[in-house]
Amino acid sequence: MEGGIKDYYTILGVTTDSDEEQIRSQYRKLAMRYHPDRNPDDPQAEERFKEIAEAYGVLTDPQKRSQYDAAKAAGMDWQHEGAQGGFSYSQEDILRDLFRDPRFQAMFQGLLQEFQRSGFRHSSRFVRQSFFGGKGLFIGGLFMLGSLAGPALLKSAGKNLEGEKTHSLLQNMGQTFGSLLGSSKEREEKATQPQETRADDLTYLMRLTGEELERGKSVQVVSQGPDGQEMLRVKIPPGSRNGTKLRLRGRGKTGPEGRGDLYLQIEQI
Repeated sequence: MEGGIKDYYTILGVTTDSDEEQIRSQYRKLAMRYHPDRNPDDPQAEERFKEIAEAYGVLTDPQKRSQYDAAKAAGMDWQHEGAQGGFSYSQEDILRDLFRDPRFQAMFQGLLQEFQRSGFRHSSRFVRQSFFGGKGLFIGGLFMLGSLAGPALLKSAGKNLEGEKTHSLLQNMGQTFGSLLGSSKEREEKATQPQETRADDLTYLMRLTGEELERGKSVQVVSQGPDGQEMLRVKIPPGSRNGTKLRLRGRGKTGPEGRGDLYLQIEQI
């Protein structure tokens, strides 16, 4: 950042007295709020999604937080790595270090599962694109997938595997954790009230604030259609209530009886 230093405390909505548990809780809440699929009409949501991770990476790292606090208190400008004084980490540095942190890996794995339950993108491709502009992140020679293999596996693999073994592990990781990669098609969908459900139906949990329920909100959800991954744009009707279940006819899983329906279960937060 040129000409000043970011206020990471304000970005995350925490204070200088906040501990790591409070910062983690706030990050999880904001990551759900600013996921790009939850805000398809907000051009700033994607950058905000990235910036809150940057703030989390600084405020949960004792060394970075100490240097940041000192630079901020002194009114210093943002400076690049290797410069004298100021805060010496770029956004890329911070995110790279963050995704190498086993504590963040464990927490983020749970967050990705929340994205999945809400029907939002959560694949390795999405994470690479959102945080690293589509570039890879290498840890000890291993490419770390966005959906994360878990800190224990990554630590073990980095120490013990070389050459063909590493290549084989990468293939297995890609097959296991990259299952949602594929073609993406966006379609506008109109939600209706549900009838009865069947085995091929899908249900996503959509958490919205009271204000969003009152005025309505557009969201994007991912469904796996017969021709690959589909991105469905759905308008939550104004005046929706907590507990409402909306139906997207014919957008569920494909089974013996044809394609099921997709449901959005509304929950007020």
